Amino acid sequence: MKYNLSQDKLISDTNKVEKEKTKTQSINIGGIFISPSVGLAFPLGVFSSNVGTGTAYGAKLEFAFMKLYPFVVSAVYEGQKYKGNAGFMNNNLLTEFSTNVAYFGGSLDIILNKFLKSDFTTPILSLEIKYAKVSRDVAPDTPLPGISFDQSLLTYSGSLAFTIYVFDLATKYTLAGEYSNLNFQIRFHFPVVKF
Repeated sequence: MKYNLSQDKLISDTNKVEKEKTKTQSINIGGIFISPSVGLAFPLGVFSSNVGTGTAYGAKLEFAFMKLYPFVVSAVYEGQKYKGNAGFMNNNLLTEFSTNVAYFGGSLDIILNKFLKSDFTTPILSLEIKYAKVSRDVAPDTPLPGISFDQSLLTYSGSLAFTIYVFDLATKYTLAGEYSNLNFQIRFHFPVVKF
């Protein structure tokens, strides 16, 4: 009896392995962060005729999720305080003139490193819509033509920030009617909850 090795195999020399499909679960990494900021606010246009450079401070509550990357949604609070322009105060015989602006609203940050590759920094574009409440402290209490003492309005802001180590350096323009301004801020990010 003759065996044909190609047809009559007594023992299979190869193991057949069936590939099993493994189920992978995507992980949604993200968190809630608080981002306090401080900076200088420069009044623009008509606003600069009665106030000088102001201070800006505030905080963002940021909600970051991998599924939304490169977008980060935030709730925003910002305050600005401007002292009166010396020339304006002298012309109107004022001993005190200051403008306070409180902003509340929302923000959408776009992390641009998905589009612009950089090893040194992460650029971030922010768009904000905020409600602004404007109040003024004036002494002596006298009417000033063209100056409102309390006002509310809807404002829009756009900013460009660059992350350097643990903080961001940002430039922001706020379109707020006669209270439009340009400010420069430094802000930090602290995790509140990570998931």
